[in-house]
Amino acid sequence: MENNINKKRRIIVFGIIFLIIILIGSTYAFFTYSRSLQAFTLTTNGITARFTEGTNFITFTGAYPISDEYALENLDKLTYVDFTVSGNAEALEEAIAYEIYLTEKSGNSLSSDYIKVYLTDELDNKIKDPKIYSSLSNTTYSKDASIGKVVFEDNQATTFSKNFRLYIWLDKDYTQNSVSQTFSFYVNLYAHNDENRTGPYLLEKKIASLKEENPSCNYVVEDYDTNEELEATYLSGPAPGKGDCAIDFNYVWWSGKMWRITAIYPDGAMKMVTDNNITTISFGENATYYNKETQAKSYMFQWLNEDFLDTLYNNGADVIDTTKSWNATMPVNETISKKPEKTDATMIPVSTSPVGLLNNYEYYMSYKNTTTANGYLNIGYYWWLLNPFNASYAWLVSSNGNGLGNSLANSRGVRPSIYLKSSISFSSGNGTKSSPYIISSDYSYATENDKLYTRHSGEYIKFDTDGNAGNYDNAPLFRIVGVEGEGDTRTTKIVAMDYADNKATKKFASTVNFGDDGNTDSNDYWDYYLNDNTSGGWLYSLSFKDKLVSGNYYLGLGTSPYYNYKKSICTTDTTDRVSSCEKQTSYPFMVGLLRRGEMFATQQGTGSSNSIDVSLITKYSSSVVIGVWGVVKDGGGTYYSPTSAHGVRPSYYLKSSTSILSGSGTELDPYIVS
Repeated sequence: MENNINKKRRIIVFGIIFLIIILIGSTYAFFTYSRSLQAFTLTTNGITARFTEGTNFITFTGAYPISDEYALENLDKLTYVDFTVSGNAEALEEAIAYEIYLTEKSGNSLSSDYIKVYLTDELDNKIKDPKIYSSLSNTTYSKDASIGKVVFEDNQATTFSKNFRLYIWLDKDYTQNSVSQTFSFYVNLYAHNDENRTGPYLLEKKIASLKEENPSCNYVVEDYDTNEELEATYLSGPAPGKGDCAIDFNYVWWSGKMWRITAIYPDGAMKMVTDNNITTISFGENATYYNKETQAKSYMFQWLNEDFLDTLYNNGADVIDTTKSWNATMPVNETISKKPEKTDATMIPVSTSPVGLLNNYEYYMSYKNTTTANGYLNIGYYWWLLNPFNASYAWLVSSNGNGLGNSLANSRGVRPSIYLKSSISFSSGNGTKSSPYIISSDYSYATENDKLYTRHSGEYIKFDTDGNAGNYDNAPLFRIVGVEGEGDTRTTKIVAMDYADNKATKKFASTVNFGDDGNTDSNDYWDYYLNDNTSGGWLYSLSFKDKLVSGNYYLGLGTSPYYNYKKSICTTDTTDRVSSCEKQTSYPFMVGLLRRGEMFATQQGTGSSNSIDVSLITKYSSSVVIGVWGVVKDGGGTYYSPTSAHGVRPSYYLKSSTSILSGSGTELDPYIVS
């Protein structure tokens, strides 16, 4: 047997190069390939290219099992194969989509259940996490669908070249024996011309098709700058169910959140905004987002570009177009339809502010072809816009869809916005809410038995309990707030999407002794009621209580000044990130509430008419009379007396052992966890 991890490194280098050549009048497809010991060249003039055989062959034998941790620390000692995928799709109407997939050689004596594969670039930067070979998804290439396992998929609409390195090792769970065993497989490429995968080109083509099918509909508004050059094309029209010509083809699922594309730019970049509020906070104090001198002190700027940005996969490095700017200019005459001018003082570069908000004009353009009430961006809640309304107010959207000004001190909903790069592509979906576009550079879907703590803020879950009996339609829906802790001890914080029953006489608010042990015997305090594990109590009655672990719920003081959402967790008026600031006093409860400014500490329903007021965990004041922060049913923030009863959306911490059985993590297809 060779030494324990194949110190004799086997390097197989081959290039997979496909050049797309469009011939005028060509209606058929064929391909030819030439091969040598180290390289393959594939040339096609059609829309389909397949590569399935050759010297793209790896044999794995005579190695000891090792852990992932050891493997990742000793990559220089492992077996790997290098290859390149490149192409040119600039002349095509659609993208080149491709899958890199693996196929086993017949007669293997070693099971693929024990082969780990790990994909990086040529510099060993991770592209995909280590995965068991047999757990990979099947390829969509029908010829090999039963045996082909996808290790990477992507699509491109420009000239591109990407280098890959595929590592393999024997998993630590393999039980050694005296029998020599071998596992061999091929690395394959399946490429095709894809009509459903490329961002702006696909969307523009879809809009053109919709206009052709519905000639009376105008789905867009083209907007020009002063020199009559096209500045942007805005999607404009009603929401699904609110009139003809509904805008129901611009949904995107990315980083655990649903988004709506709002505009397409001439260079192919797009702007999108979250489909619902993500939190509820004050816009600012005197330090405003749109003042460059005080921008870094702005609470809105900090929340968007620290707290929220941290929840975006890979911080959006492969997705966000940093060449753009946010127009935060105050419009003339406080008119929502007035296009803000571009001034050096109020154009905020995306390079310094990756996440922003829509401005007054961008919101106006979304309903220009319909009404404020029916516009597809009207969600039935209050939410902030980017720019000033006047010297002391900022623009916002009301719960009935109107644009108006509001004091910076007030708490309102926040819908983050980003610019998508022109090179972005979609790996699946058709743009509807039930089948949103998936950005191809997003994180990979979870597979069965993955730990829940490996997932992302915003994804949805349901519990697999005896009461469901395999039917999860009526099971409560939860959303991942975030993951806390390190290593295998990480816990997942979740929040209920629906409101808890307040039992009419129970109070989910408190006084200055908010969680003090001296008050836990009173049914008037949420910390007692929700954590009551006696017969008939809230915790006792939970069907999934065996999956819970106590977590830290921060009892911050949201005042002095109450504009600053960070006071809900930090001990000082700090500009530090919430994740690193010195924390306020916390209590280890099994059941708690979200704090002010936390992810999803806002209304998450379908509008104010279907919502109720809810309490948060954050104290408003040390006064006995003035109690706790909450979110009004219209999406605004306020404070409540400790004697008033309101609904809650309970929050829980799940054990690190919680794993995924099925699902994709979206609202309509949540993870089922066990």
